[in-house]
Amino acid sequence: MHEGQGRQEYVVTSDPEAVSRVRASLLRTLPVAAWAGVVGAAVIVAAMPLLLVTLGPSTSQLWVLVFAWPAVFFLYDAKCRFAALRRLKRTWAVKDVSPEAMRLSPEGLRCTIDAAPDPVLLPWSAIARVRITGQGLSSVRIDLTPGVSATTPGVSGLEQPEVRTRTRRTWKGRTRLRFAVYALREPLSEIDQALGRFSNGRISVH
Repeated sequence: MHEGQGRQEYVVTSDPEAVSRVRASLLRTLPVAAWAGVVGAAVIVAAMPLLLVTLGPSTSQLWVLVFAWPAVFFLYDAKCRFAALRRLKRTWAVKDVSPEAMRLSPEGLRCTIDAAPDPVLLPWSAIARVRITGQGLSSVRIDLTPGVSATTPGVSGLEQPEVRTRTRRTWKGRTRLRFAVYALREPLSEIDQALGRFSNGRISVH
């Protein structure tokens, strides 16, 4: 814990070197995955004339669509991967690797998602539950209070595409934000105490 701008805060940190390695790995693998989709679509399209010749002129349009739809899927997936890669490159060109994973303060919880340009800010009233699991690579899951969205007063950062891809609806109908922390440095017991202290005992690590 430390003083920041005249108030007490608790900072949860990760290993910047581990984050840098993950960045480098993604910049290598994302283009390969995207181009694999393009190649897959090209193979399917190239095989279509042979398929039509094999099936004969009486082949219905339905069969053509059945065999063609995977090509559309591959192209759409490749488009999404190329778009994500462009966003990552733009973000990381101006965003340094931060050792800060989360910052707890009386106002709420700030989460640093490396792929997102800006942090996610959640007031304590917007948080229903926090869960942290795993060692080395830790998974942080934050269940939001019912009704909380990107437009809720005090909430910011949830509207970012990189955050939306990490947000899901649970079977209980809650919205859950999930992200990774690489090489978590603080013990869970200490994080649990800080969560309880800043949320007035309402939230703990489950």
